[in-house]
Amino acid sequence: MAALKLKKYPKKPKASASVETMQNYLKKRSEIDKENKKRKAETAKKATLRKKIQGL
Repeated sequence: MAALKLKKYPKKPKASASVETMQNYLKKRSEIDKENKKRKAETAKKATLRKKIQGL
């Protein structure tokens, strides 16, 4: 089985970056967290379905 491919976070903004840049970073990071959570849930669901099918 192939390894689970999760999205990676963008590079952190520098300390001298604007407030808007830091807010955008946090927004993108939260979106990536949501996507990764979906991918993990889908993989877990597939695994349980595979176990059920193999048990038949």
